[in-house]
Amino acid sequence: MDTQNLTGDGIKEPGDKGNLNLWQKISGVLWGGPRETFEDIAARPGVAAIVILLTTVNFILALPLMFKMKEFTLWSIQSNPAAASTPAHTVSMAATVAMVGTLVGAVLGPLIIWLIMAGLLKLFNAFTGENAPFNTLFAVTVYAYLPVMLASVIRAMLIMISPIQNIPKISTGLSMLLPGDHTGRLYVLLSQIDPFTIWGLVLLAVGSSVAMKVPAVKTGIYVGVLWVIFVLIAALITPSPAVGM
Repeated sequence: MDTQNLTGDGIKEPGDKGNLNLWQKISGVLWGGPRETFEDIAARPGVAAIVILLTTVNFILALPLMFKMKEFTLWSIQSNPAAASTPAHTVSMAATVAMVGTLVGAVLGPLIIWLIMAGLLKLFNAFTGENAPFNTLFAVTVYAYLPVMLASVIRAMLIMISPIQNIPKISTGLSMLLPGDHTGRLYVLLSQIDPFTIWGLVLLAVGSSVAMKVPAVKTGIYVGVLWVIFVLIAALITPSPAVGM
């Protein structure tokens, strides 16, 4: 057992792996040894390169997707009998909003998620472990997002090759196993049970435990509880489909 740079309670000090470059950090987090990689990230928590990379990838994915979402918006309005009398300028505006929303959401959405999650980790850190700077927890959050990014790439590819009417059913979660046109709370609940999301949560627990120098089981429980709360809220605020539809 490697006993070098261990604290008194067995928690390893960050920063022993060496000055890793961006690609070494990405590969290390995903499959090459997440804990050792997060030790390096915690010691040198620069995020400019990874944030630019992920934002650029999201932007590139959003460019073709926004036209697909425009088509989906138009199809949704045209296939709704209640919207038959909707003025043409309103329909056009809705399609434009869908396009802009896709592009803006792809760029700003992850950044907002990273900031919120880093803030929640900082809140937890106020009650346990050694003080970890916000920028360190932010770096951990960004790198732990990599599996979610992989899922986004997969979903984007599926959306681009799928018929418009199948877009709402595209998912990398358990909801893809539901037969037919299922919507509502069950669909939302199962869509959140996603192997990529769970992978990211595990990485978040490992990385934050390294940054705070606490056992991963503590951060794992905290992150898990936050995820369960989010899933339940998402399911509860989703209206159930009307009977007979």
